Amino acid sequence: MVVSTGQHTGGGEAVPDTLSQGGDDERSPWPRRVIVAVVLVLAVVVIVQRLPRSRQAPARSAQAAATLASPVPIPRAAKPVTLPGGITGPALAWPSGLRLPVTGQQPEWFSPGTGRVALIGGLPRWRAGYQFTRAAGGWAIQANPDTQADCGDCVAPLRAVYFLADRAQAAVPVGLADAVAPGAAGSLWLTSYPPAVDPGTAAGMAREVSTAGRALGPPLRLPSGYLIEQATSRGLLLAPASPAPGITTSRLWEPSTRADSRAFDTVVAASATQIAWAPPCARRCQVLMLNLATGRQVTADLPAGRSVTSAAFSPSGRYLAVETSFSSEADDGGQAVQLELAATVSGHLEAVPGTWLSSDALISFGWPAGRDSLVAELSFTAQTQLTSWRPGASRLAIVGLATRQHLPTLITGQYTS
Repeated sequence: MVVSTGQHTGGGEAVPDTLSQGGDDERSPWPRRVIVAVVLVLAVVVIVQRLPRSRQAPARSAQAAATLASPVPIPRAAKPVTLPGGITGPALAWPSGLRLPVTGQQPEWFSPGTGRVALIGGLPRWRAGYQFTRAAGGWAIQANPDTQADCGDCVAPLRAVYFLADRAQAAVPVGLADAVAPGAAGSLWLTSYPPAVDPGTAAGMAREVSTAGRALGPPLRLPSGYLIEQATSRGLLLAPASPAPGITTSRLWEPSTRADSRAFDTVVAASATQIAWAPPCARRCQVLMLNLATGRQVTADLPAGRSVTSAAFSPSGRYLAVETSFSSEADDGGQAVQLELAATVSGHLEAVPGTWLSSDALISFGWPAGRDSLVAELSFTAQTQLTSWRPGASRLAIVGLATRQHLPTLITGQYTS
């Protein structure tokens, strides 16, 4: 192998090509020095090439794992995760006892940590399936309209409503209604409309019932065109039954005086004690959070270029999970989204690890139990993943589902994309 073909010194003399020619001039020390130097360089190269690559190889996969393992918020300008197999990297074990409802013709409980599925008692098999709404301490369940029923010009009947406690094995019937809304702890609001009328223009009759089905007061006539979104400690939060395109205005309505105490544009989340809404964006978009007990209002400023898609309060009321969308598109054509956690006391935002994704990957998210564990369902090419995260943790708990044939629709919380 020829390493040198005759280099020149600064004085113009040629250094002999001792490695290629094999000669050795004893009259000068330079050839030996050249040989020693070249040999040392070659030795160093060989040693470096044989060093273990464990410190270099992970760097190539770090981008896929960093969103999961690092507590540092994801760079806002980074590309969203579009991995075909889903999120990779170190993960925590699925929290013991945390299970999810599965809706369908015959709803079930699904335990991601063990893979076990158990029927939810008290719910008869229903061709149109059931709708789940998160309420304090459990779920309000209502039968979906049976659009396949062939009854000619008959009027659709009121639909059955049930309550399923978080740890219960069976649901309890609570009444019949056209719509159901969460009430205070231990109650639900059932609303019915006159037959063959448009709820967008009619006045519904609402009644509060306990989660055991006992009436808690006389029927209440709602303002025309509105339905109950959430019962709060300061009245009923009403939303248009048939919202028009554009900004939707909700009303905080006091039943005893039949008067509005406040209006909110674009409500994104509500609980019995708090309301969050997203006003029109100025230089930056914001989420405003109002504590109904204290009257204190807190603002969470979103990163530049972000807007709010949906949100959900945690059971403790300490956090608001916010799905934010980015103005640029993801590689797969979907919009880039990120789950952020806003502290309701300070408005401080923290990125949820592993959730800088394409909007096509984020199926749903929410707080499906009485503890502060945020659950998200993510869909990728190769599998569906369920993630669980407790605020402050640096990693997610992840369960991969290779097939969803026996799980028609998982219920993670308030919102489904």
